[in-house]
Amino acid sequence: MKVKQKIIIWVKRYLLADILSTVLSLATAWLIMESTEDRVLAAFVGSAVASISFYGIIAIADVRKSIKLHKSENRKYKIKSFLIDFRNLIIEFGPAEILDVLAVRPFFMYLIPKVTGDFLLGTFIGKMIADVIFFIPAILMYELRKKHLD
Repeated sequence: MKVKQKIIIWVKRYLLADILSTVLSLATAWLIMESTEDRVLAAFVGSAVASISFYGIIAIADVRKSIKLHKSENRKYKIKSFLIDFRNLIIEFGPAEILDVLAVRPFFMYLIPKVTGDFLLGTFIGKMIADVIFFIPAILMYELRKKHLD
C-alpha cells in the first residue's frame, strides 16, 4: 500500500476523534482554570478528558465496524469479538498512551500556556505538540497490529 493511501486511512481513523477530544479537552481545561486558577489541575484533567473522549470515539467506531463485519459474515458479535477489539485498542494505543498521559501531554499543556502567556492558545498548541508525539508510536503499533493480528 502506498504512503498516500496509508495517510488517508490514518486521517479517517483518527481525525474526528482528535477534533472532538480537542474541543472537549480545551473546554474542560479552560473551565477548570477559570474556576480554580490551578494550571496543574487544568492540565491533568484536560489531558484525562482528551484521552477518555478520544478512546471512546475510537472504540465505538471499532465496535460498530466489527459488528457490521460480523453481520456481513452471518456471525454473532460475542464477548470474544469485543475482547479482540479491546485487545487491538490496547496494542495500538497502549505504549503511546502511557507516555502521553504520564508525561508528554500534561507537560506541554502546562508549559506552553506559561510560555505563550495565553492559557487557551497555549493549551491548544501544547495539545497539538503532544498529539504529534502521541501519534508516532500509535500509528506504528496500528500498522504492526494490522500486519500481524488482522
